[in-house]
Amino acid sequence: MHLSRIRAARSRKLSGKKIVLGITGSIAAVEAVRLARELVRRGAEVHAVMSEAATKIIHPYAMEFATDNRVITEITGRIEHVEFLGVDGEADLLLIAPATANTIAKIASGIDDTPVTTMATTALGSGKPVMIAPAMHESMMNNPAIEDAIENLKKAGIEFIEPRYEENKAKFAEIDKICLQVERKLYRKDLKGKKVVVTSGPTVEFIDPIRYITNRSSGLMGYEIAVEFWRRGAEVVFVTSKPLEFDLPDFKTVRIVSVRDMLDASLEEVKNADIFVSAAAAADFVPEKRNSKIKTAEKLTLELSCAPKILREVRKVFDGNVIAFKAETGVSEEELERIALEKMETDKANMMVANDVLEKGMGTLDTRVLLITPERKMWVEGLKKDVAEKIVELFISDCL
Repeated sequence: MHLSRIRAARSRKLSGKKIVLGITGSIAAVEAVRLARELVRRGAEVHAVMSEAATKIIHPYAMEFATDNRVITEITGRIEHVEFLGVDGEADLLLIAPATANTIAKIASGIDDTPVTTMATTALGSGKPVMIAPAMHESMMNNPAIEDAIENLKKAGIEFIEPRYEENKAKFAEIDKICLQVERKLYRKDLKGKKVVVTSGPTVEFIDPIRYITNRSSGLMGYEIAVEFWRRGAEVVFVTSKPLEFDLPDFKTVRIVSVRDMLDASLEEVKNADIFVSAAAAADFVPEKRNSKIKTAEKLTLELSCAPKILREVRKVFDGNVIAFKAETGVSEEELERIALEKMETDKANMMVANDVLEKGMGTLDTRVLLITPERKMWVEGLKKDVAEKIVELFISDCL
């Protein structure tokens, strides 16, 4: 019961989900406590299963503390593997993290001699989802036998979470990456088969080789929307000046600098897209860049030109669904609605998201926005990740 304070503290994406966390004898087992706690913070109930080799690296008491559940270190008369991962088992997912080369090879060969491999054998036989996060030396990952084992397991429907390759090691993937892939695995797939292009973050417009103008946008809103579309099964292209720190499957990041870069990338990526989300705080004005550093002076006058309007240009070649954003400062709710409706018509947007940035500020974790679709108008307030979920849900219900 001691986890009640942190359960779903970060999100409720995994609420109601029961995850069996298999831990094997990699030194990365020391990360299992952090992983279990993060899954709990996203709402999951976690049950740890440890091989004997794993217990030599991290004590089962640590995982009992992390999960608030009894740790399985052997299969007993309770037939825990069937209880959790049988045909009518309680668990929604088997996540083996970290997985050693030994464990991967055993599962691929049908060898069942540890509590973790017993769980895997049962899950594969009953059709329960299985995910594996490998962690080992890179030379072991490159072993042809292990490569074949991984390919065979992928063909059997097991999803692998790619490790980080550093210092000649295939290191345990980032905790956030693992959790995001788990969320996608267990989330509803109402956008599977759709391609979504999302622009996000500020642009940088250079004055000279070392100076530039930009704005205070954090890119968080665009990121949360992109990830929410991705969770629901969409293929996402993320056009941004603030990319993720890791790669995700079916999530392509196009890193840009200037508004012109963003426009060019957007025009290229929407060619075969279904949805375009114009969430970026792209520059409205751009200076003419000097080729050398401007000398220091008491006064400097910059001449700015109007930047191209990304959504307007995209609309010339893209006839799919569009979510547009409009930021204003110091206007009434009525005036903001009027401006948003005008932009909605001008840019042929299917949905508008408008806000007053003086109210919450740019770069904040929370926001308050006006959502407009052909069906309704509503105000939504909260953390940006929660607002992003509401934006996508409303878009699906009213625009698709």
